[in-house]
Amino acid sequence: MRTQGYTQLKMFQKSDEFFNSLGLIPMPEEFWAKSLIVKPKDREVVCHATAWDFCNGKDLRIKQCTEVNMRDFITVHHEMGHIQYYLQYKDLPHIYREGANPGFHEAVGDTLALSVQTPKHLKEIGLLDQATQIDDYETSINFLMAIALKKVASLPFAYIIDKYRWAIFDGSVDPSQYNSYWWKLRKEYQGIKPPVERSEENFDPGTIYHVASHVDCSRYFAAIIIQFQFHRSLCKEVDQ
Repeated sequence: MRTQGYTQLKMFQKSDEFFNSLGLIPMPEEFWAKSLIVKPKDREVVCHATAWDFCNGKDLRIKQCTEVNMRDFITVHHEMGHIQYYLQYKDLPHIYREGANPGFHEAVGDTLALSVQTPKHLKEIGLLDQATQIDDYETSINFLMAIALKKVASLPFAYIIDKYRWAIFDGSVDPSQYNSYWWKLRKEYQGIKPPVERSEENFDPGTIYHVASHVDCSRYFAAIIIQFQFHRSLCKEVDQ
């Protein structure tokens, strides 16, 4: 990407081109004028990527401290997926301008991002060498394993974040056990332990955006499952 002169803006433009190629709605002028896609140097901002609908049908923005790498390239498409969803229901009454559930909205963004990271698409946009074999068994298995490591491994993590948060809310965990309980859940559901010894002097879950900012993670748990149902349906439509 860097060799080809990718910038943060070009990453978003490539994403817009991808959506346009699917027959979806181009980003409005307000999106390009008002989105924050590069971390500002003159002030502190929350860099966690988010998409925003200002509910007038045209002022739609993304806030992301984008870096030129593959991880953020996928995130760009995910956030643009949210914006595309906003655009699709912008003319409906306000009460209908939401996903069927929070996981539904996240799944829409992830479904679109799934197609972006396939070897075939990366080769088409010049981010994989043209000589790279994309249809052989080994490439397919390696790609599917990479997706599984990212998606399947996220299920228990998303689950324990909300299990942890609600245990705090309902008072079933004493404040003297906030950190030890976190690592108890991680060992029980993820099978991992801290690389160094931790104590109640530490507050490791507080480093996670969704804990510190009070964002539910059940939406991501549901989205991981729903996105593959969406993707399967889209693939069936293409094959017809």
